[in-house]
Parts: sequence; structure tokens; C-alpha cells
Amino acid sequence: MKRILLLEISHTGHHPGYARHILESGIPEDAQIFVAGTQELLSHQELSAVRSRITPIILQFSAEEQKRLADFSFIGLMRREFTIRGIYARAWQQACSAGAIDMVIIPFLDNCAQAFAIAGAPFAATPWIAITMRTQIHFASMGVIAPPPSLVGVRRWLFQRLLKQKNLKELLTIDATLAEFATQQSAAGYTKVSYLPDPSELYPLVPKQEARQQLNLPQNCQLILAYGALSERKGIFRLMQAMADPECPSSVHVLLAGGQDRGVREFLNGPIASSLQSAGRLHLLPGYVPESLVPTLISASDAMWIGYIHFYMMSGVLVLAARHGLPAITSQEGVIGYLVKKYGIGVGVDSKENHTVLNALQQVASGSVDLSFTVERARNFFAGNSWEEFGHRIRMAATAAMGGTTASTQAIKTIAQ
Repeated sequence: MKRILLLEISHTGHHPGYARHILESGIPEDAQIFVAGTQELLSHQELSAVRSRITPIILQFSAEEQKRLADFSFIGLMRREFTIRGIYARAWQQACSAGAIDMVIIPFLDNCAQAFAIAGAPFAATPWIAITMRTQIHFASMGVIAPPPSLVGVRRWLFQRLLKQKNLKELLTIDATLAEFATQQSAAGYTKVSYLPDPSELYPLVPKQEARQQLNLPQNCQLILAYGALSERKGIFRLMQAMADPECPSSVHVLLAGGQDRGVREFLNGPIASSLQSAGRLHLLPGYVPESLVPTLISASDAMWIGYIHFYMMSGVLVLAARHGLPAITSQEGVIGYLVKKYGIGVGVDSKENHTVLNALQQVASGSVDLSFTVERARNFFAGNSWEEFGHRIRMAATAAMGGTTASTQAIKTIAQ
């Protein structure tokens, strides 16, 4: 029986869902799977369906480790990476105590990637695979609009050093621009980079009239949906400012669905949001949105708002909109902006410029033919971004990584030392 270790220090956002779908991918079906995570992750409802299949390892942190994990200063971020590396090393040793591990999976490498590049992976000769979601060393080369990361030359060198590690068998990325960049490189290791389509459920939708009835929304409006963890960075202040413009059709409404940070709550008490609420054009569904409600939100909407500010990575919300035929109003920055410009899969706006947002809202109100074209292109572009395809690619990567080899005896020797 194969023995596989999954390492995940986070328990919020996409992390529990990714862990669940990796465990459901069949990697292989008869393997003994250890999941090392916090108590919050191991007890998360996302893992309820797979909990009987896993052997849990609860990650324990010292007071000093807790302090370092909470430090997001420039220097603190590097210390944090080495702290996570040390925590993962302990978890691997614990998993190996009853027998060697055949493979390690890290669903989110970005919080320890540079520490792994500098000091190596702490798994002796055990093969491992990982997913990266925040690598930015390729942006300038690919024409992605984003500020250059600090010390980009050093970061690129570290990335290459990471890829050269013998026991890293595959580095999966949800960023199509990184996968494309990797194919253009001749340096050793870049062949390990492969594309993992950012997945989304494909929900059965109900008629728009029925969905709006359920949500107590007006029937005769053009509804923009802003969904997820809501903050100023999501560009919703600019969206509401454009809606308040006299040139914005009064038929345009917005639904804010998701958790609200303090800045959003304060803005909602201000004059712009209060005016929109008085006019019945601003609708609120605050707090956690259960997955069961997501199809209703999509069914009720005419467009999805993804006009994020200073956000440069891929977005699962873009995939969600595309797979359900919702036009996307997006930022021109980052990976999202790159894909929208290159493939015509959305309406790009400068979220800092009111007139570009206003123009997009006018397109939604008019039922622009251009929007229907972007919807069809987006649906085709993201046709393979399913959880089934996600599972298939994880399973193929895991199978190739283990390659029929036996678990590393060096792992046991390292622990003994």
C-alpha cells in the first residue's frame, strides 16, 4: 500500500476545498493518506466526506512559531517561510515514524517556496509535487500588467533552483501565463511546470425570475454580482461610485454577497451607498455564503464584477462566471487582465477610472452584442476548468511522481539520525 502525505497549514479560503478535491482525485484509491493540518482544517466541513479515509496529523506550533506565522513584514515573510518549512519537516517525520512515505503533496507551495529553494525540501529522498498560485517572476516577460516583484532577479533564480531539485517531480500552476512562460524557457527544470486549470463547479441553474424571487430582488433590472470576501481591493467602491453617476442607467443594480471587511462596512454607511440603497439599487447579502446558495446568485445575475484593484493573480470567480455564461467585468491588471485582453473573455476596466467602469455598466444595461461574444469565448476557454479535470491532472501527477518506486529508505535513516 502506498503511503502519501498531504501538507496544508491553512484552513481558510480555497485551502479546505483544494485539499478535499485532491483527496477525492484517486491518488491512488487504496493508499494510506496522511493529512497534516491545523485542527481547524482537519475538522472543516469540506473534509467531512473524506475524513474516514485520512490519517490526521495535527500541526502543533510553539509560541515562537505562532509569533512568526503572524509576522507579514518584509523580513518576517522570509522567517515565516522557514517556520512553515520546519513545521512541515516535523509532520513528515511523524508520518514516517510508522513507515516510509512514498510521496508528499503540497496544495499551496507559495508560503514556503523560497525556503524550499534555499534549504531544499525537508523530505529526504521522498518525491513530492506541489501547486503554486502566486508566482510572479514571469509577469514582465509575458506582458502581464503588474508592478515588478521586489528582487525579481533573485526570485527568478530561486524559482529555477527550486525546479532543479531532483525530488520535486511536478510543479502545477493555475496560472496559464506561467505555464506558457515555462514552455519558452531552456533552463533545466522548467519542464516540471504544468498547467492545472483553476476549477469551478458547474451548477444547475434555475430561471432568473425564480432566483430573484428567492432572493427578494426586483425582476426588471440588470444585476451586477460582486461575490466573495469583499474589501476595497475588490473594487466595489469604484463600482458603486460609477453606479451613482447620473449617466449610469437606473436599471443597473448591484448585489454584494459575502463577508464584508471594516472598510466596506464603513463605506456602506456613507452617502453613496446610502443613496443607492434608498433608490433600491444596492442589495446586500452579508456574511458567509453557503455553497447551496451560489447557483441562485448566479441565476439571478446579469454580470459578474471582477474589477479588482492591485490583484494580479488568477481568480476562481472568473472561471465561475465563465462556466455559467455570466459576462465578466474585470480589471485590466494581472493575469485576469492579460487573459481578457488576449482572448476576449470579458470586459476590461480600469477600476481606478470611473468612466471605464461606467461604460461597462452601460454595456450591461443595453444588452450589448459584444457581451454575448465575450460570454461564448469565455465559456469555451474555461470548458476544461472542472473539478473532474483537476482531479485527473492531480492523479496523473501523483502517479508519475511515485513512478512505481518504493518509499525512500533514506527517509527512515534521516529520522533515525
